[in-house]
Amino acid sequence: MDLQTRPADSKTIGAVVVSYQSAAVLEPCLSALERAAPRRGVTIRVVDNASTDSSVAIATARLGAGAVIARPANRGFGAGVNAGLAALDTPYVAVLNPDVRIPAGVLDALADRMDTLPRTGLLAPRVVGDDGRIEHTVGRFPTVARERAHALGLDRLPGIEGRRAALPTGCVPVDWVSGCAWLLRREAVREVGPLDEDYFMYYEDVDFCRRLHDAGWGVTACPEPLVIHTIGRGSSATSAVPADGGVAPLRYFEKFTDPAARRAARRWLRLGWTLRLAWRAGRVALGHAASRREATRYRLALDRTAHA
Repeated sequence: MDLQTRPADSKTIGAVVVSYQSAAVLEPCLSALERAAPRRGVTIRVVDNASTDSSVAIATARLGAGAVIARPANRGFGAGVNAGLAALDTPYVAVLNPDVRIPAGVLDALADRMDTLPRTGLLAPRVVGDDGRIEHTVGRFPTVARERAHALGLDRLPGIEGRRAALPTGCVPVDWVSGCAWLLRREAVREVGPLDEDYFMYYEDVDFCRRLHDAGWGVTACPEPLVIHTIGRGSSATSAVPADGGVAPLRYFEKFTDPAARRAARRWLRLGWTLRLAWRAGRVALGHAASRREATRYRLALDRTAHA
């Protein structure tokens, strides 16, 4: 099927894939999307955030130039999603990372489920890695208590809430779900508005889900169907991103809580990063080379929030 041509059926699903240095994963992502909605059809827009690799060429060869939005500068994931949403007018739009593979028929199945949930603005599937393990894509809205539990590692104990929540056993409302794989209802996006582009990377998904909730729209996670996420392969430059996006969680607390909560959250975030940096640095000293990148990300987070 020509992916630039939208079938006459008004149930066609749009799909936004935001790429950055994604040449290694983009072709299998787009190839899988061809089979993701055989009944409804799919219209894809790839938004490239100023990649210097062959991402634009790969997307153009697959979809045609009209389906590729090559942005002159990288303004972050949220800005890329917004550009893709603005280029589509379908009732449902999937938002996908380039390192996600959608099995055959999964977008049809998600849209069928969305049809039964008229006040759900965002529906998310179960996400698994290449090894079949379930990824932690469901979370609780940030609070000072939850950040304290996460910083001290207490959220690993039974009954203590941290950032994450378990994937539900049925399709039920949740606080937020990771932006790696969403199905959005266009009507809800029109009401809530675009993603906040002041988050460069991380927390734009938490923020958007919070705004959906505040506007009376549901966020729902389902254990079926599933998508496959080859996590960590979507960009060749992720090591340059501070842990948690650095100032990103502080922006969330600034928007949705009072100044006292923001100050307390900053203290707990920085303590958590300090403890994790020490752990990673110790592992690097013992010869664990893979910890070097994570140590860099915690160090960046501390540096960028030193005076925030």
